[in-house]
Amino acid sequence: MSTNSARLRGLLEEPGILLAPGAYDALSARIIEKIGFKLIIMGGYSIAASRLAQPDFGVLTLTEMAAALKTIRDAIDIPVIADGDTGYGNPLHVRRTVQEYERIGAAAIIFEDQVFPKRCGHMLGKEVIPCEQHVQKIRSACEARQDPDLLIVARTDALATQGLHRAIERGKRYLEAGAEALFIEAPQSESELAAIGQAFPDTILVANMVEGGRTPCLSGEDLKQLGFKIVFWPCTALYALGAALEKVFSTLLATGSTAACQAEMLSFNDFNQLVGLEKYLDLDSRYKT
Repeated sequence: MSTNSARLRGLLEEPGILLAPGAYDALSARIIEKIGFKLIIMGGYSIAASRLAQPDFGVLTLTEMAAALKTIRDAIDIPVIADGDTGYGNPLHVRRTVQEYERIGAAAIIFEDQVFPKRCGHMLGKEVIPCEQHVQKIRSACEARQDPDLLIVARTDALATQGLHRAIERGKRYLEAGAEALFIEAPQSESELAAIGQAFPDTILVANMVEGGRTPCLSGEDLKQLGFKIVFWPCTALYALGAALEKVFSTLLATGSTAACQAEMLSFNDFNQLVGLEKYLDLDSRYKT
């Protein structure tokens, strides 16, 4: 039986772009899988918002992120790329993060070079650690994995503070340290995205599309032409949920009923089908005395 990491490797060998919507919990992951996506990203931004109603400002711990990853991993069969943030400390903490995430079943783990506490890559005020420190974190991550198929994704946030040239230099160092995929966060134009693609023609490149963020939201096909292989849409579910809940609850408060919104909602039966009620009814019947 192939591991989730091996399944991700298989997807990477297929032609075309891989679209990875972000899941903030088990239910959103189940819906993403039901729609037909082959890959999911679990990012700290959505986990901080859904669990704590707080911004992505370095407030989450490894324990909380690992617990969120487990609920998502248990709900679906498709591979999950997991956000390892800064590794929650030094290279030894990175090592433990890899061990915990790999045990749960992550197919890939992202490690970024921000100063801790980090913040969302599309926010202002970011700082990065010295390049050599993150080189050692990437080395530690690669050496800690037990499954050789586990993909280590190196992320750099240096573009915002040091410019594109230095971000590309860091990317090369991180790949030399053992990372096999590269994520240069928050390019601010299509020309910067193109320059990244040209600098790394034989690398698994990740693009991050955040609605309203600092990077222009391009289509998967456009990003493929620029040299990218994986495209994250990490906040889409969260933003859609927020808008939908504001609308339905505003209607409920104003009218005393959800009748005007029910055409846009799942029905009782449809939702029960989504969460697998039939399976549990069968099990209940099987074990009744």
